[in-house]
Amino acid sequence: MPKLYIAFHDNGVVRDIATEALEGYLPAPSKATSTLALRYALQDGKAVDRFPGKTDEEVLALIASEQAAQVVAAPSQKVITKLAFMNRFTMEELAAIYTAAKTEVMVEVFLDKLKIAEEVNLADAQTIGGLQALAASGLLTEARVQEVLQ
Repeated sequence: MPKLYIAFHDNGVVRDIATEALEGYLPAPSKATSTLALRYALQDGKAVDRFPGKTDEEVLALIASEQAAQVVAAPSQKVITKLAFMNRFTMEELAAIYTAAKTEVMVEVFLDKLKIAEEVNLADAQTIGGLQALAASGLLTEARVQEVLQ
């Protein structure tokens, strides 16, 4: 197999693998036999095999596991339009919320923030906190808060 050369992004992730020395490319580890870019990392200025002794198939399975774990660990986001958010409330709930906004500043602030938002992220702490404040004011039940957030 020809000698491999690896180019890295600034953060040390492999960007490209070549079979000839090019400007900006470093030699791959001396026993490199794989052209699988995700297999290599930059460590102390040298390209190293992140999975020594593993086949490419094993490496791909490990990388898939790592990526699946990152997807699971990523906070979920459920972004909807403002209209879709408002449609989650009954007309009676909306009437009570708008009536309360005339005398309760926090309810007014919640509605004002909703007006200027581009969209509503149901997983966002501010959205959840705003709905919980509506529940604390007696405008929604905790059960309704959970329904709105679904």
